[in-house]
Amino acid sequence: MVLPAVVLTGFLLVATLAGCGASAVTGDGTTAVKVTIGGSAASAAPATASSRATPRPLSATIPSTVTAIRFTIRGAGFADIVQTVPVTGTTMTVTLQVPDGPGRTILVEALDSNGISHFRGVTVLDAAGVPLSITIGMAVDPSNPALQTWTVVANTIATSGVLNHLTQGDGIVLAGGTSGELLSSTDGVSWTSRSSQNLSGDIAALAFGNNTFLAMTSTGNFTALPVTWTNRFFGATSDNVADWTARGTVGTVGLPLEGIAFGGGTFVAVGDNSALYSLDNGATWSPGTISGMQGLSRVAYGNGRFVTMGVAGDNVAVSVDGIAWTTSPIGIPASEFPDLLGFGNGLFLATTSAGNVYTSADGATWLQRTQYLDLSTADISVTTVAAGGGGFMIVTSSGLFFTFDSGDTWTAIDPGISVFDGTFWNGAFVTVGSTGPGSVFRSGDL
Repeated sequence: MVLPAVVLTGFLLVATLAGCGASAVTGDGTTAVKVTIGGSAASAAPATASSRATPRPLSATIPSTVTAIRFTIRGAGFADIVQTVPVTGTTMTVTLQVPDGPGRTILVEALDSNGISHFRGVTVLDAAGVPLSITIGMAVDPSNPALQTWTVVANTIATSGVLNHLTQGDGIVLAGGTSGELLSSTDGVSWTSRSSQNLSGDIAALAFGNNTFLAMTSTGNFTALPVTWTNRFFGATSDNVADWTARGTVGTVGLPLEGIAFGGGTFVAVGDNSALYSLDNGATWSPGTISGMQGLSRVAYGNGRFVTMGVAGDNVAVSVDGIAWTTSPIGIPASEFPDLLGFGNGLFLATTSAGNVYTSADGATWLQRTQYLDLSTADISVTTVAAGGGGFMIVTSSGLFFTFDSGDTWTAIDPGISVFDGTFWNGAFVTVGSTGPGSVFRSGDL
């Protein structure tokens, strides 16, 4: 069964199209809800100039482990109505007869031959006797066995460097770490060393934008107080990730720059109480107008804006151009401080030192979600927030935590490895860690 390309980046798309279909559930006093599953890959994703792989294979073929679709209709006044429909072709149209009434829930699950759900999605609607056509976006199901299966896909690094950062762009995923170690891949399975004598030092951050991969190293001078830092930027174009050249250099006092993001033609780097921007792919940097912020360590771009967090002050700052910033509080308790930040699925997601989670669409107004872990009983070091598979992955020193409903529920996964960073690529999660120098790990195919 072939589904749109967006399907297997973690969204098994349930779309509605005209035409007749089989009736999965029947009864009097019902509303006909037509659901069509499938479509052409070409109609789901725009063509790109790159011939390299996109984050999911262009064929967009549904995994062979998924053999059936299960519909569950729930609501007040009737027992659950369950119908399982086998996967039979490239497009399936199913008409559900939903008992009339308000607040009817339709749960859709993609099952393997053992009845285990790999993807799931849900919608709530009012059934009033008028035929409906709906769309349900499905994300990875936390019970998907692929999340429990991790394999080493790269572990042959020439030096003793350890990979601890990932970024992606233009059909390439790039891993970087200590001693200038760099690897690249187009499929997340086969990796090639991209280390260069032109890039030295421990890589502190990676980003991609404007056809350019940007790597940053930071070196501290501790011979006198206050401590000063030299932050160096190196760049490589996506059509030649083996050729790294020195870009700009920025000096900071107190703490180094720690995070980089790209958006709207601008690179932004943050650290301590500074937010810098570059309009020429890292060659020159200028300070943005930001105040009242301290301990900046993460920056993300999404929905047309940059967002950064700090450990003191107003906690969060937002900018549409990376130059002028507006600060505001997230609303976390005074006993906590912001920890990590990421963007995906249309939302910014922030974590705190107590394991609490907040999400925002615009970076200014935040909604508290479910705590992903009670840190009062655990000593956890959080290293990154990565989006993918229709959800978010939080990487910690004790394991991985996944949410596929914007932070309302969390699933803990122990991959059996030490992980520093992660991303979603080519239908699977990819992580870098410390089991052997420069190890890269990949989950099972989702």
